[in-house]
Amino acid sequence: MSFLSFLLKLVKIFRSLVFFSFLVKTRRSSVNLYLFCSVVLQDTEKENVHFPMRFQLKQHIFFRLIVFFQVLVGGSFSILVHLCEQNGRIRFSSITLNFLIEFFKLILSICSLIYSKEFQHKQIHLFPLLKQSSFYSIPALLYFVNNNLAVHIQIQMDPTSYQILSNLKIFTTTILYRLIIKQKLIKQQYVGLVLLFLSGLVYSYGSINNSNTEQHDTYIHPLGIPMILVYCTISGLAGVYNEWILKRYYSESIHLQNIFLYFYGTIFNFLPIFYLSVHVNLFDGFSVYTWLIIFTQVFNGLFMSIVMKYSSNLIRLFIISFSLIVTTFLSHLVFEISFNIFFFISFFIMLCALSLFHVNFSK
Repeated sequence: MSFLSFLLKLVKIFRSLVFFSFLVKTRRSSVNLYLFCSVVLQDTEKENVHFPMRFQLKQHIFFRLIVFFQVLVGGSFSILVHLCEQNGRIRFSSITLNFLIEFFKLILSICSLIYSKEFQHKQIHLFPLLKQSSFYSIPALLYFVNNNLAVHIQIQMDPTSYQILSNLKIFTTTILYRLIIKQKLIKQQYVGLVLLFLSGLVYSYGSINNSNTEQHDTYIHPLGIPMILVYCTISGLAGVYNEWILKRYYSESIHLQNIFLYFYGTIFNFLPIFYLSVHVNLFDGFSVYTWLIIFTQVFNGLFMSIVMKYSSNLIRLFIISFSLIVTTFLSHLVFEISFNIFFFISFFIMLCALSLFHVNFSK
């Protein structure tokens, strides 16, 4: 597929999204749904708007559905990537995948801002916005590196190994939380972090011994360990820095903040796309599973912005932890993966660590 054909396809998709947004805006039932979602996404306190108890209950339910959806997406990501494998190789381009994810998130954020009350009653000053947007280039660059790394890690380990070792994000996120946002920790939380780190070491040791065994066993190739360490470090830094920016400009519309972030994300992913379009078919290897990854990750990213702005990265850590349950269940269901004793020892240590960590955060 040529680069021009790729652009034309994106234009058609964008036109379809705009048309769909117009339909949503013009139909009364859809307007009610949109207003409900907008109130959840926006900071209603600054507008001094008071909603009935029934509506507040809907907000709480909607937020919990967001978290539940993210747990499902986080747990199924590795499974979907492995379903796209062929002869031990990922068939699709991770660059194309992440570009489309960032592009669709940008388009949905623009549509949300256009149809929000804030946009209709607010004057836009271009220069201050451009200056403010520069802060979002840093997390966008970190996400660009990490999202591509997350795809290629799947070759180095099975889905369950990836998910349980991803819990090291809790360790990196908490340390960076302490350094950047000045989040204080108590002794029990440090003990929980040490246990969490030990659980990763135990599981890594057991999985490396299985790297040359049958296909349905858990495994980790040696290169997978440094890759997952880099991945978790960058993920923690990107998450903490992004939350810091979202809350630093708390009065700003979350839709506008998402536009800043995904604009830079789209740019960073577009540069290699331009190069690849000359040499390869950008959509080569795409399947139903690939588009399912794109669909789920688009909404997962938008929902994560809500969590980090109106809650914190601590909810994100809950999501990461409980995603392991989903991955374990799906790995057994789809790939019939068997688990060794190291998995259960590691899982038990991880539960002890999480109990110390999250219980003390809730106090």
